[in-house]
Amino acid sequence: MLIFDVETLGVESNSVILSCALIHFDPEAKPSYQDLLDNAIFIKLNARDQIERLKRTVDTGTLEWWKNQHDYARNISLDPKASDVLAEVALTQLHNYMNKIPKATEQTMWARGSLDQMAIDSLAKKLDMQPITGYNMWRDVRTAVDLLYGTTNGYVGVDHPTFERHNVIKHHPVHDCALDAMQLMYGKSV
Repeated sequence: MLIFDVETLGVESNSVILSCALIHFDPEAKPSYQDLLDNAIFIKLNARDQIERLKRTVDTGTLEWWKNQHDYARNISLDPKASDVLAEVALTQLHNYMNKIPKATEQTMWARGSLDQMAIDSLAKKLDMQPITGYNMWRDVRTAVDLLYGTTNGYVGVDHPTFERHNVIKHHPVHDCALDAMQLMYGKSV
């Protein structure tokens, strides 16, 4: 299985993508939270280039929301860095990660809601590049968690001996992916 997350500057498919993460995991191997973090790819994209060259959009409400997030989360995704990559480089890096996984495009791609899929697919289309996986391979974590554990908010406790909720960094795409994978594999009703 795979799990994907983006951090954006809006909630539309053509919103600027600030950063993204992708993690391959095998539930049969019973990975820990740290295993998931260690197996992730994290990419920070160049936002200015997306705005100027690719004409992707910025929602002022989302930008304000980012200003109210924890300093660390803002630093990871929002703050520009010299190492930020162009969108086509980001997509190539995601494809390279996928290419190392046997039959990756035949595996379920999890994401929290539909924005992640819409944003990355929109970016690939804008650049005339292949999407990271087929449209029909995407699944929603929130729906799965609610159905599996009887919740109504897309979240559940995690029953794993080494998992400590305080180690999760909200709005860091690697941590968001790892938490959702843990909920899918080790969820418990609270």
